[in-house]
Amino acid sequence: MEYQEDYNIEQEEPQKRPEMLTVLCILSFINAVWNAISNFINFAFYDVFQNIFVQMKEGTGIFEEVTEEMIEEMGDSWNMILDAASLSYSVGRGYYFLEMVLFIASFIGVLMMWRLQKKGFHVYTVVQILMLIAASVFVTSKVGGGFPFGPIFWTALFVFMYYPHYKKAMK
Repeated sequence: MEYQEDYNIEQEEPQKRPEMLTVLCILSFINAVWNAISNFINFAFYDVFQNIFVQMKEGTGIFEEVTEEMIEEMGDSWNMILDAASLSYSVGRGYYFLEMVLFIASFIGVLMMWRLQKKGFHVYTVVQILMLIAASVFVTSKVGGGFPFGPIFWTALFVFMYYPHYKKAMK
C-alpha cells in the first residue's frame, strides 16, 4: 500500500501582488494608455492641427468670424492660446511618434511588473529615462524653458515606489 504522501507534489502558491504595486501599476497603465493615444492623435493629425493653428493666427478659415472685439474681450488669453499652440507643434511630428512608441513600451514594462516579472522594472525604468531625454532633445532644445523638474520628479517618484516591489515581490 502506498502512502498518500508519495503523491503529494509540493506546488508553489502563486505569489500575490502587493496592493501598493497594484495601485502603482494601475496608475501607470492609465498614464501609458492615455499618453499613447494622445501622442498617436497628435502624430496622425499633425498637419490638420498645424493648419488650424495657422488659421487661428491669421484669422482665416473657421476663424474668420473671430472679431477684434472678441479678441479684446479675451484679453491675454487669445495670445496665450496662440503661443501654446505654436509651441506645441514646433517640436515636429517625429516627437509624437517617438513618445507614442515609448508609452507603449512603458505599458509593456508595467504589464510585466503586474505579472511580477523583474525585467518589467528594467523596461519601465529605461523607457522613463528615454522619455526624459526625448523631451529634453525635442522640446527643451526647440521651445526653450528651464530644467524639467516636474517630469524628473514624477519619474523618480514612480521608479522609487516600484523599487521595493522589485526587491521583494518580483521574480
